[in-house]
Amino acid sequence: MARAKRTDRAEARRRNRAMFADPNGEGELGTTADDDAPRPATSARAAAAQRSRVVTGTGPAPAPRPGIAAAFRSSFRPLDLRGDLRALPQILTHWSLLVPVILAGLAVAMVPFFTSSPIVGTIFGYFSGPAPFGTAFVAGLFAPRASYLVGILAALASVGFMALAFAVGPFGGALQGMTDITGQPLTESAAKAALLNEALVTGVPLAALVAAAGAWYRRFLNRANPNRARPTTPTSRRPDGKVPKKPQQRPMLARRR
Repeated sequence: MARAKRTDRAEARRRNRAMFADPNGEGELGTTADDDAPRPATSARAAAAQRSRVVTGTGPAPAPRPGIAAAFRSSFRPLDLRGDLRALPQILTHWSLLVPVILAGLAVAMVPFFTSSPIVGTIFGYFSGPAPFGTAFVAGLFAPRASYLVGILAALASVGFMALAFAVGPFGGALQGMTDITGQPLTESAAKAALLNEALVTGVPLAALVAAAGAWYRRFLNRANPNRARPTTPTSRRPDGKVPKKPQQRPMLARRR
C-alpha cells in the first residue's frame, strides 16, 4: 500500500507539471524528468506571473527612472508658432488661462480697499503689478501647450485691470511716494503712466519667459519620475469580468468558526 501511494503521488506530480508546462494540453503525460531532478523555471513561472498580473491589475513593470541630465535635456521643446496660433481658440477657454486672469483681477481689486495691508501689497506685486511672476508661472505650469502665449495673455490681462483701476479713481493712494530714476517724486498721473509702461515693456516679456519656465518644470518632473502618474491601485477586471475585491482584514479578537 505504501508503494502504491508513492506511485500515485508521483503520477499526480507529473500530471501537474505537464499541465503547467503545456497549457494547451498538447503535451504528453509521463514525459517529464525524474522527480528529484532540478526543473527549469521557464514557462510555468512566466505563466503564473502573467496570470497574477492579469488578476491583480498591476500590469507591466514600472518604467525605469531616467537620469537627471537626460530628463533635463528632454524637457526642452522646440517652438511651434503656427501650431500654437491654430490652438489659440482652445487656449483662450482653458482654465489654465482663466484662473491666472481671475487672480490678477482680484489682486488689483483688493488694493484700493486694503491699501495699508502689506499682505495685499505682496499679492499685488506677485500676481499683478509691473512683473506678474506668480500669474505667469501658474499659467505656464498648467497650460496644455503654448505656455509662453498663455503667460503673455495673462500679463496683458493684468495690465488691462490696472488701467481700468487707474481710470476709475486714485487707486487708494497706493501710488503716492513713487519716485523716478533720479529720486524725484512723481505725481499720481505720472506714477500711473510709469507703472503701465513698465508692465507692458518689461512685464509682458518676462511673463512669457516665466510661463515657459513653468511648462519646462512640469515636463521635467514628469520625465524625472515617469511612474508618478501611474495608478497605484489595481483597476483592471479579472478574466471573468468581475472587479477584484480588496482583502479584508479579520479583527484580532474575532472568533474562528
